[in-house]
Amino acid sequence: MSVARRESVPEEMDKFATAQASRLLGKLAFQVRHAARRPNAEAIHDLRVSIRRFSQCVREFRQFFPRHQAKKILKQLERVMDLAAEMRNRDIAIEMVGGEGDSAESVFAAELRDEREEAKRKLSRALVQWRRRDFSRKWRPWLDR
Repeated sequence: MSVARRESVPEEMDKFATAQASRLLGKLAFQVRHAARRPNAEAIHDLRVSIRRFSQCVREFRQFFPRHQAKKILKQLERVMDLAAEMRNRDIAIEMVGGEGDSAESVFAAELRDEREEAKRKLSRALVQWRRRDFSRKWRPWLDR
């Protein structure tokens, strides 16, 4: 491979990495806004998928982003992902238990619904905080170098 060709590959990869990160960050911002407004099972699922895809992009292309900022982004994504997982886990458990009638299952399902509501409140607070801090506008310059 010629010297000129070797030098152009990292530059092309850098452009590709920043374009992917920018696209996925836009999708994440949309999903954060959507889940903050309507934290239903579908919105939480879509948020988790968006976080996972954006996280994978940052991890795979981390050499093209400032190290400190990439670590900071990944840590914040992990926190919100954990909150979303708590809510999603309750949704799945409620679905599995069913909980109709006066049985022990219905008592357990009611407890799960209460736990889900608490997880929903925590997640909603975190998403509102992210939006107030304008996370996507803050992160974009780190990813668009």
